[in-house]
Amino acid sequence: MFRHLFSLLPLVVAGVFPMARAASLSCNPSASPLIVHGEGIAERTSDLVFTCSDGAPGATLTANFILFLNVDITNRLASNSPNTVTGISFTADNGSGPQAISAPATLLGPATLAFDGVMFTLSSSGSVTLQLAGLRGAANQLDFDPSKTMQATIGVNGNTQFSLPTDQFTLGLPSHGLYVGYSGQLVCTQTGSPLPPNANSFASFLAAHSTFTSTRVTQGFADSFGPKSDLQNLNADSGTRILVQYSGFPAGARLFVPTVVAGSDATQPTAGGDLGVQASGGEYTPSSNSSLLLSIVPFTDPNGAGGTPAYLPGVPGSGAVGFDSMTELTLTNGSGIAVYEVVDANTSIRESAQFPTFLVLAPSGSGTSTITSESVSLGPISTVQTSTAKDPIPRFQQITPPADCTIVGDCGANYFPALAVPETSLNYTAQAGGLTTTNYVQVQNSGGGLMAWTASVNYTNGSGWLSVSPTQGENNAGIRIDAIPGTLAPGTYKATLTVDAGPLAGTRTVAITFVITAAPIQPPSIASAVNAATFAAVPLVPGSLATLMGSQFAGKNVSVAFDGTPAQVLFSNATQINLLVPASLGISTPGTLKISAQVVVTVDGTASAPFTVNLAPFAPGIFTPGVLNEDYSVNSSKQPAARGSVIQIYATGLSGTGVITGKIGSEVVTQPYYGGPAPGIPGLQQVDLILPAVLTGDTVNVSVCGGLTTAQLICSPSVAVAISQ
Repeated sequence: MFRHLFSLLPLVVAGVFPMARAASLSCNPSASPLIVHGEGIAERTSDLVFTCSDGAPGATLTANFILFLNVDITNRLASNSPNTVTGISFTADNGSGPQAISAPATLLGPATLAFDGVMFTLSSSGSVTLQLAGLRGAANQLDFDPSKTMQATIGVNGNTQFSLPTDQFTLGLPSHGLYVGYSGQLVCTQTGSPLPPNANSFASFLAAHSTFTSTRVTQGFADSFGPKSDLQNLNADSGTRILVQYSGFPAGARLFVPTVVAGSDATQPTAGGDLGVQASGGEYTPSSNSSLLLSIVPFTDPNGAGGTPAYLPGVPGSGAVGFDSMTELTLTNGSGIAVYEVVDANTSIRESAQFPTFLVLAPSGSGTSTITSESVSLGPISTVQTSTAKDPIPRFQQITPPADCTIVGDCGANYFPALAVPETSLNYTAQAGGLTTTNYVQVQNSGGGLMAWTASVNYTNGSGWLSVSPTQGENNAGIRIDAIPGTLAPGTYKATLTVDAGPLAGTRTVAITFVITAAPIQPPSIASAVNAATFAAVPLVPGSLATLMGSQFAGKNVSVAFDGTPAQVLFSNATQINLLVPASLGISTPGTLKISAQVVVTVDGTASAPFTVNLAPFAPGIFTPGVLNEDYSVNSSKQPAARGSVIQIYATGLSGTGVITGKIGSEVVTQPYYGGPAPGIPGLQQVDLILPAVLTGDTVNVSVCGGLTTAQLICSPSVAVAISQ
């Protein structure tokens, strides 16, 4: 997006530079746009030339120039003048050769330059050629948009009226400057990789069969790679640099790369032998035609700036040079960089260069492998996109380069790994809360070399319902993918498995669908029916309290029926229901006692199988704690009852018609102080007994009893009552 409103230029120029019409000059401006690095932050644009005529012969003229660029200007600023831009050449040629114009380039804004007081002399025919060269701009701000170019708008005025047929010019055509190819990824395996006897020799690494992978860098356009002496690098700090970043290496790993790399048009290219070129340290012959040559640059900063190339080529005619030297890279926390600088190149053709990275690692015996990472970009890399006094020139935005096989023409070569995954989709079905189901995906390397891959999952809905193992590997392997219902609600869940083998081998995706169906509703099930006080399996008593034990009792609506008669549910959870047995069950027909009933539990509309319970008019049980002293304190060894006092016993199972009493020791109490329903609590009965004054000992066993007559009493299990001395 243009950073300036070019349509406002006439108003800006008129406001800053008052018009003067003492002289006139007809100028024809022109520019031959250069292909520039779309990654470049400080790209040199094409020269802007003004061919002027029709002026007064021999006249000396003065003018003011203002230039607007549609990206930020990134020339270096003068250290002693923060608004003065350096590296720009402005000359005038009236036939006697270009003469420097002394007007400084002043930065008015991030993308605006002004040249005030530009003075030049016309030829005897009234003509002059003005040339503006060395302007740099942030081409990366155009984002490789093919519809965008580096454009400049020029305004001129002063004591001369300039006639310009156009004021807008294309100065640069952004394009990818770097393309990259890899033979694979470095994988640190348990077997390790040997250190050769001579770690400074390329040939020694090959002979030792040390593990390596090759990297190939290719020009995006003919003069994308240039040495510092190249015109494109005029006033630059270095030639084109290649920054290689390595990461993910285990402790003890060492990396070695060739010190010098001979390119594809050298006498013998440098190659590891795994990218279609014979393995060789490389041979280079200096000549006037030039050929691509890269040198390692030691002692750079992490962004690839600084340092000096370790090797510079000889002069043409100095003879062929063979290369065998290796450089060890510094690894810190498993990461390091290699920086190569172009020290020679043929700017008229596209060239490429390849170099192996050798790994040295002792065997680990761990049984696992480590997949490492490598990235390549033009360097130095930077995020500074304005003119500064210190940032390197050139500099580049770090951008992942496209694959270079389309340029080299070997995309289908069998030495490249190629990812194949036969499966394109997986489908799972399971019940909610059910068992894990398993499928497999096969990963295959249908090409050559070593293919390292990773596997990851992206969920469309839900999360964590897939387990993937392994999540990384090399070449051919099977990936187990488990679908886990867990707590997923019924529905359809989707995810995508991505197997990534790098930019060259490719990426494959597998669509995964997991259908969770509703689990069959498990009906409630009754396991037992017991006395609510003692949990003893005795007959239930109509009008008293009982407890049902079982499963699947939890729900929003829980009900219990005895022979179709609803019972009052007092408490329920997943395995227990406390209830009041319907009192109406006591009689089946007039004068006849019912001895059993069918119990059905219904939870949220789902009924259990009928469960048969026995019924009786009396089946007493005492609650724990269920004995209170006369003062309503709970009877215990610390709070014993006094002899001759009244104790209150709370029980259930005494709701039948007949006699209600108790036993103290072995003696039946013929006349209890009270025996009947406990006030205010349905299903609970209360029996009050007077302790005899003649009792001996610290405790006495008591029970409660009920029956149709005194001779037919049924008594509860006894409980011990503490007695005071």
